[in-house]
Amino acid sequence: MSISATTVVRVAFGALALTALVTGYVGLESYLIAAGEGPPDTLHLLYLDLQLFVMELTDDGVGSLPATLEFARFAAPAVTVYTVVDGARLLLSSEMRRIRARKSKDHVVVCGSGTATIALVERLRKTEGRIVVISSEHDTAWGDRKVVHVTGDARNPATLRAAGVHRAKVLYACDADSSTNTAIALAAHALPRHNGASKLATYALIPDPELCAALRARRLSLPRQPPLRLDFFNLDELAARVLLDRHPLGNTRPVVVMGLDAFGRALLVEAARRRLTRPPREPRLPITVIDDNATAIVEKLCRRFEFIIHACTLTPIDARPDDPRLAELLPDITPQRVFICYADQDLALKTALTSPRLWSCGPDSLVVRVEEAATFGRAFRDVRLLEGIADALHIFSINDEACDPRLIDEDLVETLARAIHDHYLERSLARHETPASNASAIPWEMLPERLKASNRAQAEDIGRKLASIGCALAPRVEPDLEFAFTEHEIEQLAIIEHDRWMARLLNEGWERGPLRDPERRRHPDLDSWHNLSEVAKEKDRDVVRSLPGILSAVGFQIVRVEQPVKHPAGQASGGG
Repeated sequence: MSISATTVVRVAFGALALTALVTGYVGLESYLIAAGEGPPDTLHLLYLDLQLFVMELTDDGVGSLPATLEFARFAAPAVTVYTVVDGARLLLSSEMRRIRARKSKDHVVVCGSGTATIALVERLRKTEGRIVVISSEHDTAWGDRKVVHVTGDARNPATLRAAGVHRAKVLYACDADSSTNTAIALAAHALPRHNGASKLATYALIPDPELCAALRARRLSLPRQPPLRLDFFNLDELAARVLLDRHPLGNTRPVVVMGLDAFGRALLVEAARRRLTRPPREPRLPITVIDDNATAIVEKLCRRFEFIIHACTLTPIDARPDDPRLAELLPDITPQRVFICYADQDLALKTALTSPRLWSCGPDSLVVRVEEAATFGRAFRDVRLLEGIADALHIFSINDEACDPRLIDEDLVETLARAIHDHYLERSLARHETPASNASAIPWEMLPERLKASNRAQAEDIGRKLASIGCALAPRVEPDLEFAFTEHEIEQLAIIEHDRWMARLLNEGWERGPLRDPERRRHPDLDSWHNLSEVAKEKDRDVVRSLPGILSAVGFQIVRVEQPVKHPAGQASGGG
């Protein structure tokens, strides 16, 4: 780790101050004895010694001064002058930082002081021109002028204004406490925006995945989009996506998940969700789950995310990490990947290093979850403790990997848009459609931006549709609350969906034409609901019917807040 020039100078003057104190004491003792005052009192001598630093010691006219005192009476004031100058510089720079923070515009604000904040700021430094960090702790030296620190409580509007939040473009609330982060986001929402400032995007870290799901459900249920772009994120869920992107599960060999803490559960759900888009004839993915409460946790997960049992064949095993039978509980077939997901990173690492059978599964086959990889990575690299098994073992850091602005910015709407397309892709595969016969039957990553935007617009409108029939979203923790649209509601929501879709295309310059032509922006269904063909109407109805399943795939369910109004058979409201 490099040491700054300022630190070197401060250490040097600290050493000079100590030297001046010692030499001054010795010199004064010799000086007073030479002056005939006898052996001086220790406290009086120390008092005179300290006076050297404020230049108040007088010369009584006794010959030449001892060399030690001569040195001290110049060194001590020099230390004092440096201290005053350095203190004034710090006060001035602190005031300048406050001014820079308050006057910043289109910058990024990060609230918090933990490891997640540090990891996020390090990522932002690579892409952003100005970052303001709000924390209750003292200034942290980031090493450049990009990062400005504001000390205070980020829930206080005055602190937010001091950080220039009314001019900022993004705010991340990364405190360890969920309620604090939520309060910060709401306080930012209430702060008036500066004239000309863009819409503020606010992201609040929620460590509890179920609370995160509940808050996201409330956010999505709003019938109108708030002026503040507000979303809640969970690091375990983001990290699971990163891990499976980096280590995809591409065959039918078994997978082992050891530990069902928050990250282990998120990993299991994400693996199952990705398996839904497998070819129809490909078997379910076999996953062995090992935890001291595996059976109960897996049962709860499968009740909440029903698609898991359709995508995976689960074998839960109730066993503690120190169970001597652990090696015998692993699948007979060599696993393609073993994920050690215990929240206690020392336990996770110990399990990896004391399970020799896992070392021979293949390159990067043994993945160990830790909070921060820097310490382990540096120790293992420098001391070479993993020599011989380094190819098999991969240290995966939650904070380093998940605190990525690009991942966090993919908010709830983006997640739902992907789920909408995944559902569409699943149905396309069931109809044996291929990209050659259907250009939209491709993975989300390959989808043109125009079609991605269309899915996002559909996701953003879910709250408005549900509110129109007296329904809302809730986290899927009680799947026994069965829900089904009435036929009238399906028709009503299909009309709303068609009107929304048509308004969007017309706003983009599309016109009605006999054939669908994306190049010329022509579409035959750009007409009122009553003039549509039954085939076109059925497409919108299918969008509505699929909504409960799509929401279930991301952990939500529809809850009826008001009882449905009974309508005569065949009656439906019309769309203009």
